Amino acid sequence: MKFLLLSGSFRKNSYSLGLLDVISELLIAHQTARPQLDNLPFYSDDIEINDTAMSALIAQIEDADGIIVCTPEYNHSIPAVLKNAIDWASRPAFNSCLKDKPVTFITQAVSPVGGARAQAHLKLVFDACLSKLHNSHEMMIAGINQKFNVEMQLTDDQTRQRLQRHLDGFIQFIEC
Repeated sequence: MKFLLLSGSFRKNSYSLGLLDVISELLIAHQTARPQLDNLPFYSDDIEINDTAMSALIAQIEDADGIIVCTPEYNHSIPAVLKNAIDWASRPAFNSCLKDKPVTFITQAVSPVGGARAQAHLKLVFDACLSKLHNSHEMMIAGINQKFNVEMQLTDDQTRQRLQRHLDGFIQFIEC
């Protein structure tokens, strides 16, 4: 299978990117791609989808069997870089490359909430794009700063096991 991994953060030592590295390892038998969403211009109907980064993102979405979104929560919602990419990919409305595309969410935060509000907003946004939402126990990781070492390696075995279980469920969801 081919999975597109979308991150909501691109800062140095991003926990989302760190988790996506682990996810790539866990999906070693599959193909993964991770676009650089922070290269996209801000969405505007006045801009044609002819930019290389936008065209590449849309092609990657079309080619993927499923999308895995991993993001922090910013101000009780979705980071702008991720929302912007979704907005670009969601055109034309109701018939975009996101329509019927299986998608799952993994949110994380330093707080004990684990990105629950971002997860809820992602569901609303992708539902509006007519994507197929992976209905599962929500994958939220609280206290993310305690799960990685200074080299940005995941050190928490329970989180790794939860990720594996979540990915296994997502693969089954896609295959059904």
